[in-house]
Amino acid sequence: MIKKEFSGSARRARNIIWNAAGRYDFEPPFMAFFPNGVPDHYFNMVVGLVKKWLDLDRIWDFFAEYEGDHRAEEFDEFLWLGLENCVYEKEVRERPILEALRRQRAARFYKEQESMTRQQMEYQSMPVYTQQEARWSRVLGRRGPVLTPKEARMAEALCFSGELDTEAVISAMQQFLEEFFRYQPGKSPVKKGRANPLARFFLRHEHQRRDHFLVRTGTGEGDHPRAVTLGHAGLGKHHAPTEEDAAYIRAVFGRCAVTENELRILQNDLCVGEDADCRVWITKGEPAPDALPLKEAEEIRQARDRQRESNEAFRKEHAVQMQGAVKALSVRVETMLASYLRHLPEPARAGRICPEKAYRLPLLQDGRVFLKDGEDTEAEIFVDLLLDASQSRMNSQEMLSAEAWIVAQSLVKLHVPVRVCAFRSLRGYTVLEELKTASEKDCSGIFRYYAGGWNRDALALKILGRLEDDPLMQGKQRILLVMTDASPNDSTPAAATDRLVPREYEGALGVRAAEEAVRHLRKNGLRVGAVFHGNPSHLGDLNQIFGHANVRIRKASQLAQGVSDLLLMLLREMQTD
Repeated sequence: MIKKEFSGSARRARNIIWNAAGRYDFEPPFMAFFPNGVPDHYFNMVVGLVKKWLDLDRIWDFFAEYEGDHRAEEFDEFLWLGLENCVYEKEVRERPILEALRRQRAARFYKEQESMTRQQMEYQSMPVYTQQEARWSRVLGRRGPVLTPKEARMAEALCFSGELDTEAVISAMQQFLEEFFRYQPGKSPVKKGRANPLARFFLRHEHQRRDHFLVRTGTGEGDHPRAVTLGHAGLGKHHAPTEEDAAYIRAVFGRCAVTENELRILQNDLCVGEDADCRVWITKGEPAPDALPLKEAEEIRQARDRQRESNEAFRKEHAVQMQGAVKALSVRVETMLASYLRHLPEPARAGRICPEKAYRLPLLQDGRVFLKDGEDTEAEIFVDLLLDASQSRMNSQEMLSAEAWIVAQSLVKLHVPVRVCAFRSLRGYTVLEELKTASEKDCSGIFRYYAGGWNRDALALKILGRLEDDPLMQGKQRILLVMTDASPNDSTPAAATDRLVPREYEGALGVRAAEEAVRHLRKNGLRVGAVFHGNPSHLGDLNQIFGHANVRIRKASQLAQGVSDLLLMLLREMQTD
């Protein structure tokens, strides 16, 4: 969904589409962007040329038919490759310069390939990437990838001829999906009507691929469930969370894990200043018996269940590698924690008497009422692992949940209490969801991780800093590890404080707020560090928020060394105090 207030990038993309179409009286259903947010000039031209040469409304209706299919994102990418070839052959006859623009686009594909990390490659849809490489290698006249017979047939099928009209193009798209994906209309029906805009936002899928960022725009009226919001809604339309919003949050995320009085105290203490228009919610994902039966909430719960299945399937597929990573990380951390371990007590017939069991000696003739140091050890630290679960993590949910599981499992193996939480912001609420309690040995709850919504990092950090009621935390130093992309961004504006009007919560403002929250936590004794997965352009923001206490993970094999180095850095800080 594109709001009426367009961001700068979206406005430029829209103008490119209009210029290519030769018309300025329609709202494009798709826009194309590179991963860094810069408009993809060539593919936006393609969208405009589809409007010029074909019936774009009919084409859009075809795309809408499979919106409910879990493969819809890949279908979009494949079919736009087909449309690209079709309109290119139509337009190049009238505009020969298009050939040079196409070759420039192909060259950029390979230029970006050189800077792509292994981890970024793992996030891609490889079938789509293979077809993109096959297309652009042919455009440049260079040697392409080695294709299987099926992939070669797909590449040929996606060369839609420039002689096709709208009906023939739709027929070609239908035939492509049937032949290679066994897709038939009606198998994944899409419910029509005015869906809730924020539910649609929460469920949206961003098509961030290896070379461009092609997003559905919709009309802003809730007619397309997978539409994407680019930019903020506009300060003039903002309002504080309502009772309807509270009911929505309860229905989607489950009942609150703290009492109503405790929640009120938290909100009074934390939702001040720039966060004055916000609310907080803490949950363990347990269903709320009194929650309203909202259709949108049920759809989101189903999407969460599907994502958990995907996360767990990823775990099974990479079980050997993940267990190896646990072993490597636990060995490194165990060596490092040697001076921070204490032996756990165990029952004995001599040693320190256990007062609560002393009655058993005369009454039951049980001499095991004493305690002695056992072989098992426990660290004098308590670790919180906080995961950014905003929409920007949509394309890496399986990988992030796997990495969080590796870290938590490694610490559990060493008897280090670790609590895992995820956070996101939606409808003015910053929601902190506990995926694993500190007392749990089973880390499988981490695979409930799913991404959606915005991220108000500062408020989430402040919430976690107040959760000090865990008995395993007593007498221990707290360490907080944040898995982040260092890019705070929320739809709820920063409330007016020293200014007359509120400001959008993004960019420098969000970074500064997160920096202040981290500084406050450190002042109160928490050791805070960051595990960074994100765009290199945010490295400056990462250093501003967390200082030197951060590590950047470019690929999964770096996780063990990166996390252990970060823990060592934080432990050394504890020694110097």
